[in-house]
Amino acid sequence: MVVNQEEKPIEILLVEDNPGDVRLISELLMDSAKSVYQLAHVDRLSKGAELINRRTVDVILLDLSLPDCRGLDTVSALNGYANKIPIIVLTGLNDEETAIAAVHAGAQDYLIKGQVDGNLLWRSIRYAIQRKQMEQKLAYIATHDSLTGLPNRFLLNDRLTLALTRAERNTSKLAVMMLDLDQFKNVNDVLGHNAGDEVLKAASERLSNIIRGCDTVARLGGDEFIILLTEINSANDAIKVAERVVTAFKEPFNINQNEHSVTASVGIAIFPEQGNDVDLLLKNADTAMYQVKRNGRCNYTVYGNSAKYDATM
Repeated sequence: MVVNQEEKPIEILLVEDNPGDVRLISELLMDSAKSVYQLAHVDRLSKGAELINRRTVDVILLDLSLPDCRGLDTVSALNGYANKIPIIVLTGLNDEETAIAAVHAGAQDYLIKGQVDGNLLWRSIRYAIQRKQMEQKLAYIATHDSLTGLPNRFLLNDRLTLALTRAERNTSKLAVMMLDLDQFKNVNDVLGHNAGDEVLKAASERLSNIIRGCDTVARLGGDEFIILLTEINSANDAIKVAERVVTAFKEPFNINQNEHSVTASVGIAIFPEQGNDVDLLLKNADTAMYQVKRNGRCNYTVYGNSAKYDATM
């Protein structure tokens, strides 16, 4: 192996309990290596999980016959807690149906021991890493807003559905907050869409700094945002967040060395009082937000309550 000190090593984890196969795979990697790499070896799936928690792993070479897990269950189990790491099955089982099933279970490739040389193994490793990176990139694009990087409607619905399931199981509350930037159209009309985009990005950062790590800020499109607050004790928890949002947005945005004032109107719906499913919570939060708009903007209200506008908040 030629070592280039500037090249980041490929971190390879070999999960294999047969000492002879471990030696053979190590030799294949060493003899044909065209990249700097580091090889770690464990003989149990459980030990693989422990190692992944401790250090970076770029690719996993996985045997299907291990003392603590066998067959396709090894792929499913490993993919369950290491789904961002590409998996290459390296097994003595030459069966096309198993190979197809392994790929469906999350493996990037399926190689047969005794039919693999070093060049083929390295080519599989490189392609597996590239494919996994592309999968993750496409998944991110599909679930995040391209301008702000926030979760989009698709990912929000997924997180809200999961949060509702947990809230129902734990008999707890959550809040959905619909937020709209007041008179944002004027920014685009007067200053142009580039300035408008900068305001939206700055607004997303401001919102992200207000919420907890377990909560979600999403952009629905245009100047509409959603805040999902999980595991709250009462509506007062959501009201406190709404107060911080309204106060934060009274501070002008500094865009291209110019200050732009854009306030926020916020509508709140609480589970289960103002809705027990995704659509109803979003609808009622939206209704509350438009009630704030009608009553003067730059304020918040909980669905079913009257919003009292106070320009000095």
